[in-house]
Amino acid sequence: MARTRHHPAQLQIDFLANFRQMLVSLGNADNLPRNEALFVRMTEQWESRQVLPADLLFQKSPVEAVVYRLQKEEQAAGDNRLRFPTDLIAGELRGTPDLTGFSAQFREQGWIILPAELSGMYKNLFLNILAASVGLAHLYLNRRELLAEAERVALASLLPEVEIKKFFGIKLSRFPDSFRSEVANYFNLPFEHVLKRAQHMGAVTAEAVEEAANPRSTRPATLRKPVSSRVA
Repeated sequence: MARTRHHPAQLQIDFLANFRQMLVSLGNADNLPRNEALFVRMTEQWESRQVLPADLLFQKSPVEAVVYRLQKEEQAAGDNRLRFPTDLIAGELRGTPDLTGFSAQFREQGWIILPAELSGMYKNLFLNILAASVGLAHLYLNRRELLAEAERVALASLLPEVEIKKFFGIKLSRFPDSFRSEVANYFNLPFEHVLKRAQHMGAVTAEAVEEAANPRSTRPATLRKPVSSRVA
């Protein structure tokens, strides 16, 4: 039986594949192949020349602050699940239409890449979610479960329970546009993610969250005014 011959270049590709892993890809299933292709190109460039794309707008500083805060809050809560690699490569890419954002692992590095065109509130939110996913990756083989838990950890960090209770002190079932706008502006985060945090706390039901995402009827025009003085 003839031996199978391997081309040296193919051996290198196979070798690198063992050390390259996508963790969380933002967007839908159609975005995953595009994010993966970009990640492969970037890691191949890094592997061959130890350089990153010239248009990577930031490296490390913002994500290091997020990692520090996530770890500090987890430890304060008596938890120690987050494990981050020593080396983190993070940044924003401008002018990459197919990029939605992702977290990944390459060798001993954690990677977090976002599109620069994101608005401020989404950029902050996604940076926290993707950072949390890198820290939790050792616990979750299922990527859907990893994303769900990373989102929960990130939202808990960004949205303190005492602040959420100022808006969701009672179990609300309807959320008029005026309320949604006020909540989003107050926390500088998308309303649907603030609502998820309220659900995690048990302040709103899963049915209310589903109704908010897919309203079946006209929302009431008024709702109680929250007791809050925080500046967005």
